[in-house]
Amino acid sequence: MKMKIAALKSRLEQGVSPAMATPLQADGYQVNTAVLPQLVDFLIEKGVKGLFVGGTTGEGLLLEAAERQRLHEATMTAVNGRIPVLLHVGANRMDQALSLTYHAVQIKADAIVAIPPTFFGMDEDSLLAYFQAIAAAAPGIPLLLYDIPHMAVNGISPALLARLSAAIPSLAGIKTSRPDAQMIRQLLAAAPEYLIVLAGNERIALGSLAMGADGLISGLSTAVPEPFVALTRAVGAGDLAAARREHKRINDLLDCMPPQRIGGIKTILAERGIAVGTAVPPRPMPEKGVWPRMKELLI
Repeated sequence: MKMKIAALKSRLEQGVSPAMATPLQADGYQVNTAVLPQLVDFLIEKGVKGLFVGGTTGEGLLLEAAERQRLHEATMTAVNGRIPVLLHVGANRMDQALSLTYHAVQIKADAIVAIPPTFFGMDEDSLLAYFQAIAAAAPGIPLLLYDIPHMAVNGISPALLARLSAAIPSLAGIKTSRPDAQMIRQLLAAAPEYLIVLAGNERIALGSLAMGADGLISGLSTAVPEPFVALTRAVGAGDLAAARREHKRINDLLDCMPPQRIGGIKTILAERGIAVGTAVPPRPMPEKGVWPRMKELLI
């Protein structure tokens, strides 16, 4: 398993893996699989290293389990092995998480990712059992933890990361979206060297990479991948000046985002020619365009 984790790490490091937006039909609830190949090709052509499917930006927790499975299948088909696909299988119910995990095994996912159950607080022993159950359902597939406690309530502490690393042979790493650089530093210190640490907070992406994160998972990069690809490449090349320029560009782009983040990302994609549809209702879409202003920042 460590060889498989090492191979995955080598494919993801020094790069960005967008948290892919999920194309939806006009009703806002059914996956539009016809648009997926266009979105996948767009991202691969821009130089991304992997894809994170059905996470927060992908609205996975808002979709019916059958739609999540359709999304996973269609993405695997569209990617066709060109880059690693990380499928999000986390759920608020254990049976749903396990069903998604079994399905990920069947379609031969490169890795699975699981957010802790959300909204209701859980102690770390219960979180340990949750992740162990998911890992046991997919013993041959690398598992990454999804740490986003400011939205999920439950997070992955450095102590829990160390316990999970010792208890789960297939544990491959963690995606942490924390805005606290000190906590990211502690997670990096708690992670065994072979684990993959992917940073998810865009505002402090350069700092996370400089501290030792292997790469990024970013929501905005599903619509505007260019500066994220440039940032990770600059860090990999040791070009700090270029990395600073790209990180400033990323923060300038974030300042252009409307408060409707998911809707804003989907609006940008539509304005760039990829009709991914609306956000899952009742989440709103912005009333004004977003891409024209952003486009000027990429020149």
